[in-house]
Amino acid sequence: MLGSGDPTPYDGYALIALSALAGLLLIGCILGLTWSIAVASIVRRAAFGLVVLVLGAVLIVTPTSSGAVGAGRMITIFPAAALAALLFVVWSWRAGHI
Repeated sequence: MLGSGDPTPYDGYALIALSALAGLLLIGCILGLTWSIAVASIVRRAAFGLVVLVLGAVLIVTPTSSGAVGAGRMITIFPAAALAALLFVVWSWRAGHI
C-alpha cells in the first residue's frame, strides 16, 4: 500500500469507487423507498454488482504480493466493500426483498 514500495496502482481508485458506491447505497437506504420499485431494484443490484466487479478486478490485476499489501487492503478496500455489502442488505431488507 502507500509507502510500502509494493506496486498497488489501483487500490486508491478502487477505494474511491467503493466509497462512491457505498454512498449511493446509503442514499438508496434513506430515499430508495420513494423511488419506483424497478428503478430501486436496478440501482441496488447494479451498485452491488459494481462493488464485486471493482474488488475482483483489483485483486486479479494486482494480486496481493506481500503481507504489507494484504494488510493495507484489509484496512482500506475490504472494509469499504464490506460496508457496501452491508448497505445492500439493509436496503434490500427495507425494500422487503433481495
